[in-house]
Amino acid sequence: QANELRATSLRDVNVKDLSNNVDVSLTYTRTYAKPQRELNVLALYSRNDRTNDFTNSILNASTREVLSRLKNLNPSLNQESTIQIDYQTPIGKTQMLEFGAKQIMRQVDSDFEYFFATGATGEYARNPNAQLSNALDYDQNVSAAYTSYTYTSKTNYSIKAGVRYEYTDIRATLQNEQRIAIPSYGALVPSINLSKKLKKGDIIKLSYNALDPEFTNNFELGYSTYIKGVALNITTFARNTNNAIQSVRDIVGRDTIRTTFQNIGREDAYGVNLSLNVNVGKLNIGTGGDLYYATLRNNVPDPLYNASNQGWVYNLRLFGGWNFGNGWGLQTFSFYRGRAVQLQGIQGGFGIYSLGVK
Repeated sequence: QANELRATSLRDVNVKDLSNNVDVSLTYTRTYAKPQRELNVLALYSRNDRTNDFTNSILNASTREVLSRLKNLNPSLNQESTIQIDYQTPIGKTQMLEFGAKQIMRQVDSDFEYFFATGATGEYARNPNAQLSNALDYDQNVSAAYTSYTYTSKTNYSIKAGVRYEYTDIRATLQNEQRIAIPSYGALVPSINLSKKLKKGDIIKLSYNALDPEFTNNFELGYSTYIKGVALNITTFARNTNNAIQSVRDIVGRDTIRTTFQNIGREDAYGVNLSLNVNVGKLNIGTGGDLYYATLRNNVPDPLYNASNQGWVYNLRLFGGWNFGNGWGLQTFSFYRGRAVQLQGIQGGFGIYSLGVK
């Protein structure tokens, strides 16, 4: 019957979520006698060790007697190392050649175990179900290289064309060295940018680039200007994505909803980006945001599984800094993203803010 209460449960849950982070960066810049010739080397290391455990006591709703207990242990590691080299050199007075390479090494380890016990004092027994107790070792290596060429005419027209190639190799294993088949893949990403410098330093630009593996075509038309300490940038854009990565939910059995991610369907977005930066004495304030209309469809002919959605999406950001002198300063940052349109429904919005003293 509709609106009929089928069952109730009472639980006492204790969650322990501990983590620590280490972030290290090293930069090296070499300049040369020839203006604009430069070599940059960047190295990054980041590591997060996390423990996410819980105990779940299932109680009698009337007497609060402990009927059974569940326990989950989940230590994990997330580590990333990056090395990047960039070099640029001018050719004459109107041309610039750039090229570089980047290597990213990611490692994720997660050891999770699930236990069950009867009553308030019964001993825990490990659940052997591989979906509940297992260990995952995941390694991802991304190798990338790029080159670009820029020509600037005497009439302040500029064209920049480039290409980047990325190759991603993934290896994942479960407990007992069971290999998960994840194919490696490569992506060739071209780009081209046209711009015209106007009077008083204003800039108008048009750009195109394609991103993989979602195969996104991105078109932008932008305008930049600077007026009495105020920098303004306005960009309109159109994106169309094939094989868009979307969350997909389906029903497993009678009472379980499973959420996975698939390359499914097409996503189109049309909108505008605005950014504003103001410098007044020792105060720097920046604000901006995005507003676009997104349409999604999965192009599945079967009416039972065909899905589509559309709607407005917006992002807002605000940051600022105040220099007190003698090396002291105040910094703040805030961001809010409105609801996101997904293929099946929407995802609620969220915001973050931070305040720091340096």
